[in-house]
Amino acid sequence: MIDITIDEACDYIGIDYMDDQVENNIQRAIKTADAILKGSIGDNYPTDDPRAKELGLIIVNDLYENRNAEPNTITGNTRRLVDDMSLQLRMELRRCKRE
Repeated sequence: MIDITIDEACDYIGIDYMDDQVENNIQRAIKTADAILKGSIGDNYPTDDPRAKELGLIIVNDLYENRNAEPNTITGNTRRLVDDMSLQLRMELRRCKRE
């Protein structure tokens, strides 16, 4: 699982208050971001890589900000960024397997 805490996610998003609803929404977004990264990069994606963490935070932010839109969608700009970073990480994982 990606190493993103509730506090880190709130700080990234700019949330300065916490109640049960906010916490539940952030926890759900973190789990969804992890699932997106697993689907995009692979089950063994490098959770300690700063790019993976940044990707996770970007996804969490987008999911949280658009939580009332279509479920589990992310914006076009975010999708392109996620695709680019995910491809980069997948290519690096393949190189490591060959060595």
